[in-house]
Amino acid sequence: MAKKIIITAALLATAAGAGFAGYKYIYHGESNPGDLAGVIPADAYMAAYISNEPGAWAKLQKFGTPAAQSIVIQQVTETHQKLLAETKLDFNQDLQPWLGNMMIAALPDADSQTAKPHILIAIGIKDKLKALDFANKLKAQSKEPTKKLDYKGIEITDSGKGSSETFSAIVDDRLVVAPEQHTLELAIDTAKGQPSLASKAGSDWFKADRLQLKQPIAAFYLPDYPQAVQQLLQAGKQPIALDPATLAQLKKIQSFSGGIAIEDTGIRLKLVAKTDGTTLNLPNTSAKSIGSFPADTFALIGGTGLSQVWTEMNKVAQTQPGTQQIFTQMRQSFTQSTQLDLDKDVFSWMGGEYTLGMMPVSQGIAAQVGFGGALTIDSTDRAVTDNTMTKLTNLAKGYGLSVEPRQVGSTQIIDVKVPAGQGTIFSYGWLSDKSLLLAMGDGLVDKISTHSGESLDRTPNFTTALSDMSVQKQSYGYIDIEKIFSLFKSKAGAAMMGKAIPADINELITTVQGLGMSSTQPDKNTSQFEALLTLKPAK
Repeated sequence: MAKKIIITAALLATAAGAGFAGYKYIYHGESNPGDLAGVIPADAYMAAYISNEPGAWAKLQKFGTPAAQSIVIQQVTETHQKLLAETKLDFNQDLQPWLGNMMIAALPDADSQTAKPHILIAIGIKDKLKALDFANKLKAQSKEPTKKLDYKGIEITDSGKGSSETFSAIVDDRLVVAPEQHTLELAIDTAKGQPSLASKAGSDWFKADRLQLKQPIAAFYLPDYPQAVQQLLQAGKQPIALDPATLAQLKKIQSFSGGIAIEDTGIRLKLVAKTDGTTLNLPNTSAKSIGSFPADTFALIGGTGLSQVWTEMNKVAQTQPGTQQIFTQMRQSFTQSTQLDLDKDVFSWMGGEYTLGMMPVSQGIAAQVGFGGALTIDSTDRAVTDNTMTKLTNLAKGYGLSVEPRQVGSTQIIDVKVPAGQGTIFSYGWLSDKSLLLAMGDGLVDKISTHSGESLDRTPNFTTALSDMSVQKQSYGYIDIEKIFSLFKSKAGAAMMGKAIPADINELITTVQGLGMSSTQPDKNTSQFEALLTLKPAK
């Protein structure tokens, strides 16, 4: 039972953050990532940090309705009760007062005979007396034997037996726990001067400088990304071995880290990959086309260099026979159905910027589902693009569709329609010498080509979702969850669900406002991704 309680403490540290509305006790100490990593051996291939500091979680109280907050608190309370069901312990009284920040690490097998990871947990102790009181209560309830061992002057407690055996020790105000004695001894050796994960990784990750997150509630670090992936694949019930080609691609990423923080506008995620400099490096996008999309756009993605991405994907596929076969079949199927060559007619000219957006549609064929889409893309070869669009319209004529040109402002538009006024399949036209507009949904091409009404980039939801993100983006994305949820309930959702969304789920979803995303590459050896889930202020 002792092992389960310690692991439970690790899990509860994550769940506890949402329940800090009742956090009344005084915080007496600090166990930052660098302190905890000081007992993690340098050969750890994965480490995760969980904050149990009230300040890091407190901003959650600023979001959502009272009903939504009550639902979260109830779920956290139920989780506490379930995890402590086999004991007479209470989370708020017995664990929360002393349970500090936490780091969970995975170490490789010492003899390399198995791929079994060795788990090591380091927990900060905020209040030694409360921690001792917890240990005494746990010991009093346990019917399993407990032994005391000495290793280099530090007392190790051996609890339980068989698969439930657990080794724990207090090392410089940190509770260190492991399922094996040798793993715990390695942690003690590390605390006494052997190379640690902190010394190997440097201080940037542990001070969150690399992630640029203030008070992250959780963070992870894979100092050797290829090794971590291979270890995790081998540790499963059915071990997976990577082929040389896949492993070569994997080795392009040297390390990987990420973190989550709660901010004034919502929850931000950041991921950082350090590479060998040979990964695809796309130019930054100006994102100028966002100004052409109307304010009611509820989903948007943009970037640059689709042709470069396609070329890179094919290079990778050529090294993997199975993947290459899939690409070959995809090309053949595309040609059979459209009479177009996927390489020459489509991706060859898509080297410029692109923006794809989804918007509500109230008329025509797309009105049945309630939305349509529009794509603006800068062509690197207008002649090839015109030839591709001509082939598409000729194909449409072969299926009995009508092709009708018209003028919208200064832009000539081609509409491909279903006869007898049933609606438009798609429309396209050139917004400039190199910018092509392609839309599916009646009325969308008119909105975008004439810039009528307020644009998306001037709406508060959009600007908030992409706030504080780098101006130098390789790609970006935006989802207005509030609008999508409304559309889902009114159109597609009603048909798909056939019943009302449960009240608690509905309450939680309605507290979410939007999602902004972007990817950047500050230098050839660094790739970054961040996302901000914006939440509605508390009422």
